[in-house]
Amino acid sequence: MAYYIGQFLGILVTVGAIVNLQLKNKKHMFILSIVVNILSSLNILLVDKWSSGVIICAVAVVQLLFSLWHDKKGTEAKLPEKILFFVLYVGGGLLGYNAPVDILSIAAAILYMVAMFQKKEQNIRLFLLANMSCWTVYHLIIGSTAIFAQIAGIISSLIAMYRYRKK
Repeated sequence: MAYYIGQFLGILVTVGAIVNLQLKNKKHMFILSIVVNILSSLNILLVDKWSSGVIICAVAVVQLLFSLWHDKKGTEAKLPEKILFFVLYVGGGLLGYNAPVDILSIAAAILYMVAMFQKKEQNIRLFLLANMSCWTVYHLIIGSTAIFAQIAGIISSLIAMYRYRKK
């Protein structure tokens, strides 16, 4: 039964990810991303098991809460905070390591952090495309319906990269 609940949550993750791509307000995007990461964490836990993917999604929730706080205060994350989250992603990923597939979730987390250091939108999109590719393979291997959220994100990123390319 837990497996089917997990798969249903994967469908909700997909819906949330698609809706998030359409939101205009940054605060709403952060809030929906928090919900999507909580659902992703539960999806991975119920479909597969306790793993780095579960921990990495939980760390993402904390980082998004910090991002909401920074957005409200009009501040940016300082280098020590960025380093802290990098360490939390990698350390949490290693803590939850169970199988070689977990390397993909750790790589995805590192790519996400590198994306957040970028200044140019196209570079951000490139690193996020690599991030979503890692998650796609991860979800394919564990057999999660959340793979569709990553595929939707990849398609959206490719469209944006094409639309905003330099001519």
